[in-house]
Amino acid sequence: MTMAESTFNVTIVTPDGTIYDEPATLLVMKTSEGQMGLMKNHQPIIAALAIDELRLKHAGETEDTVIAVNGGFIDFNGQVATVVAGSAELAETIDVARAQSAKERAEKQIAHAKQVHNADELARAEVHLARALNRLRVSGGN
Repeated sequence: MTMAESTFNVTIVTPDGTIYDEPATLLVMKTSEGQMGLMKNHQPIIAALAIDELRLKHAGETEDTVIAVNGGFIDFNGQVATVVAGSAELAETIDVARAQSAKERAEKQIAHAKQVHNADELARAEVHLARALNRLRVSGGN
């Protein structure tokens, strides 16, 4: 099998539209069950995604494409991977200052929620913090 024959298409869609639609040789992601890698002809799956990065390897390229994904799910049929996420950003498009500001805001919300013993506010703030930290990690701005 040549490199071109070992590729499969990866599409990532959000409510804002398609942010990625390219072939890859390997897709590595974190699901609710743990880390998983997919290659062409892998057994079909549907899985929930964690707030984490997606890493795509491409035929003949040394640099991976890294995308911050904030949850969602993946549907893979062995030939095509479709990721549906509430939000997703390519590493190079992440606004580091905005992500840092979101991190600081979430940390303040967590402190406040703990002070007033508000479990709902705490849970929401922890998700906001996880998303901000993911964006900072993926962008290299941590």
